[in-house]
Amino acid sequence: MITRKPVRRVVTGHDDHGRAVILFDDADAPNTFSSPTIPGFGATVAWFAPAGAVDHVTDEDPAPAGAEIDFPAVGETVVRIADFPPDDVYPQNAGDAVFDEIGAHEERQAGGGHSAAKHFWFHRTESIDYAVVLEGEITLLVDEGEATLRAGDIAVQRATAHAWSNRTDKVARVLFVLVGTDPISPAEIAERRTGAKAVESA
Repeated sequence: MITRKPVRRVVTGHDDHGRAVILFDDADAPNTFSSPTIPGFGATVAWFAPAGAVDHVTDEDPAPAGAEIDFPAVGETVVRIADFPPDDVYPQNAGDAVFDEIGAHEERQAGGGHSAAKHFWFHRTESIDYAVVLEGEITLLVDEGEATLRAGDIAVQRATAHAWSNRTDKVARVLFVLVGTDPISPAEIAERRTGAKAVESA
């Protein structure tokens, strides 16, 4: 049985005199999800920042236990650590199982336009995502191409359809910083790119 390792979270703040303090030091960050059906699959949200001015004043925890924090809306930031078990531990209906558990069927549908069902994890979000591999090895798949990342590597994922494939026999742990961006479809991106090239060549 694969069990998720805890995620220690240390958050700073200020006291009433303006001095810097350690506000939270959690042995395991409270906003944690572990899959009941996929061994080793889960995620922890370490922090969430809503759109607009960032709160450096209050002691409020924006990622408490039980809070539902999905993919970010425009201007929002989510810091999430996700664990991806080996692909072969997922059930036969892996895509349904994964997206049922994380409630992201719209994102799954948005990512399926060009992927030809290459991998069950394909999805697309309206965000720019910074993904840093902390442990293990994982392969980032896009519509055309793939790249294998190991501990210390970073991927910058720019609202593209993508999937995460763990082809090893060990869990891969990835830190994500997701920033919600203005909606733009792949078709609109293609139109803008071809329009810009037409202007350049004129």
